[in-house]
Amino acid sequence: MGSACIRTSHSTPLADAPDNEAVEPRVLQFDDRGTGDPLVLVPGGLTGWVSWQPHQERLVNRHRLIRVQPIHNELGSKGVPGDPGYTAQVERESLRLTLDALDLERPHLAGWSGGGLALIEFAIEYPERVRSLTLVEPAAYWVLAQLGERLDEVEESNGFVRGLFGREVSEDELATFLRLGGLAAAGEEVRSHPNWARWVEHRTTLSWLGPLLDHPERSIDDLARIAAPALVTKGTNSTPVDRRLVDVLGERLSNAEVREFDGDHAHHIEQIGPFLEALEAHLAQA
Repeated sequence: MGSACIRTSHSTPLADAPDNEAVEPRVLQFDDRGTGDPLVLVPGGLTGWVSWQPHQERLVNRHRLIRVQPIHNELGSKGVPGDPGYTAQVERESLRLTLDALDLERPHLAGWSGGGLALIEFAIEYPERVRSLTLVEPAAYWVLAQLGERLDEVEESNGFVRGLFGREVSEDELATFLRLGGLAAAGEEVRSHPNWARWVEHRTTLSWLGPLLDHPERSIDDLARIAAPALVTKGTNSTPVDRRLVDVLGERLSNAEVREFDGDHAHHIEQIGPFLEALEAHLAQA
């Protein structure tokens, strides 16, 4: 068993970039613990790398676990509004630079929601650098759009989020996003949710989720470039669109397994024991 060796990086935040100037890729903040086969954990768009902390703590004695903090999570959690120069390519190249800095040539990669979207983009561009993929309801809705499927639910959510781009986000707007995104049920008093305080703290992250991030310039045929074994998971109570997307990826990726867990969009947290059991079996097979 590996020791719980801890290595951390706290990169310098980006300066505010002027409108229409590109945000430059850079090495991300990371929390690197343990030894053994490396697994890099990429978070979703709202709460950031803290969402993967319990998984890291449970697996750190058997694997090298690296949580990374994407730029929009880092700056959004500090209240910095979204920048128009932030794109899917910036996310992708920042992850590449981070793997290089960590001397990781071909690690296992796992991503939730927006993190899953980023990993699909990375795996298409750099398939040779992916040992395995774990995608927890990835927000790669462009895949369904490429297939011509109606996305009324997604368009409603995207239209709302794009209205938040580059500005402060209110608590009421956060509550609306949580309902649209399937993290809170319709009619639920979201402010009583146990994660509300954490969501409020990170709400400005939503102002970074623009169209250049959620719709990379990709074709459905590009998925064929991903050859690494993929575990794609969904929740029993997740939105129909998220569940449909997982099934489509299971069909389109050449080496994919689809698993379902009780819960919603955060089923990998709600059912952490069964999820980690499936994850470890996936890593062992890869």
